Amino acid sequence: MPLINAYFYAPTATDHVINHIVTRWDPPYAHCDVQFEDGMASSLYQGENIYWRKRSFKKPGYTRITLGVSKQDYEKAYKLCQDRYAQSFSFDAVGMYTLPLSSYFSLKREKHTFCSKHCTEVLQTAGVKAALSLDPGATTPSALQRALQNSSVLHTDRIDLRIAAGSFQRAVA
Repeated sequence: MPLINAYFYAPTATDHVINHIVTRWDPPYAHCDVQFEDGMASSLYQGENIYWRKRSFKKPGYTRITLGVSKQDYEKAYKLCQDRYAQSFSFDAVGMYTLPLSSYFSLKREKHTFCSKHCTEVLQTAGVKAALSLDPGATTPSALQRALQNSSVLHTDRIDLRIAAGSFQRAVA
């Protein structure tokens, strides 16, 4: 079962004011990203285009939820990220700043998105059941995290427990 990591960022006191505005609206997270098994990750920041690159999430403030998906859905989600990067999807300031009003009207802007909308759509494409009922255009990073928090896969780094046949035989003798 392939795994996708969803990362959520809670800002520190010295972060950009926009991060604090987002967390005042819906705490505690201001940003989210998705990452695939090969380390490729995708999201976007204010004023930028979608990124698609290998990255680590070592910066303090990140929380990870790991989700198991089918191989076919994993590949669809991976391709969605590649395609949006190739098409230079850009940050949707209008969509993000009007998110609190999204229940009154819906904006459809081609090749524009914001982090939680993008991540929600990627996870929906991956068939993550907890994300399927969400409206991506009305989903904050914190709302996505709350929806996923009970869907995570327990995981650990691989530990190789194989015992060489010769070592085992010597130990028994």
